Amino acid sequence: MTKVQEIQKKLCMEEQGMAFTDAVWHEIVEHLAVSFNLDAEMREKLEAKNTARLIGAIPFIGECDHPFKTAVQHVAIYILSIQEGTKQYFHHTQADDVSLGSRLQPIMQFSGGNPVLLTRGMNLLMLQMVAGYLRDVEKDMKNTKYNPVAAGVWNAEELIERLSQEIESVPHVEMDSIMTVGESIRGYWSL
Repeated sequence: MTKVQEIQKKLCMEEQGMAFTDAVWHEIVEHLAVSFNLDAEMREKLEAKNTARLIGAIPFIGECDHPFKTAVQHVAIYILSIQEGTKQYFHHTQADDVSLGSRLQPIMQFSGGNPVLLTRGMNLLMLQMVAGYLRDVEKDMKNTKYNPVAAGVWNAEELIERLSQEIESVPHVEMDSIMTVGESIRGYWSL
């Protein structure tokens, strides 16, 4: 094994099992703020946003290989999904109706990890998405923006009930400290 390979292996082993802390979240936000040239206000909003924080936390809580790298990738995709210039590429389309996770597929790529915890985290995000569609039915119809609940393709009440039950069947204090079922239902995707 070369010296570079030894260093890479050591870093990978140190990263695995790393806890998701306020300091880790701050570091992720700071690095992305530099990469995306975010102003101070946007950086503060991103760091305070529970949706973004949950996206960053899932690879750590879910015990994935390379959680830091995965978190940075997923939060970067989140930033692209809310920024002018790129957010239109992340809007829901009829092609996304095939499954609840279809639209969130770009942030559902994990290496290793505990599938039960990964599913719980993603279910919280899907719950927020479905509740948002239900909340936005009238607004989206007025703006002719595609919404699977408004189109009658998804039954929001049934999906919210099912997702809530699935999430609550796997108690997890650390994940709930970031976003509970109720916060997910009341929350908004964008900053």
